[in-house]
Amino acid sequence: MNFKYTLPKHLIDKVSVFREFAPGGMQVTVVTNDGQTHRQVLLSNCMHIIAMRGCADLPFSVADIADIYQSREDESPKQRGGWQFWDKW
Repeated sequence: MNFKYTLPKHLIDKVSVFREFAPGGMQVTVVTNDGQTHRQVLLSNCMHIIAMRGCADLPFSVADIADIYQSREDESPKQRGGWQFWDKW
């Protein structure tokens, strides 16, 4: 399987301790270098960005990620399904 968006190692290490809401799936919030905050970003296996609510594609470059974290909503999202995945399974 080829993923479109793979996180760099330092971010993989950071998110490896985040909480999954489904096996292999976690929701995160991303802050880019220009200060924009992007919520409801879906990761697979702590390594790949595979979806983001309301976006048909990633609206920023992986290289532009300044920080990544989990809010309380990310740890236990109210809406768990209905993702529009970017990668073919």
